[in-house]
Amino acid sequence: MTLEERKNMSQTTIQNLILENREKLSISGVLDVLSFDDLVVMVETELRTSYCKGRKLEN
Repeated sequence: MTLEERKNMSQTTIQNLILENREKLSISGVLDVLSFDDLVVMVETELRTSYCKGRKLEN
């Protein structure tokens, strides 16, 4: 995806990342979970690949 396509997409795509009390993480716009374990969760979103690092990550 080109930078121009990403800019156009970001103007029309709403994506939220909400962290509640450092305990619960909600991400909208997730297309696929690429990998996960108790240290790292990596997801592909509508805008880009994102990851969250921590300890004792569980669902």
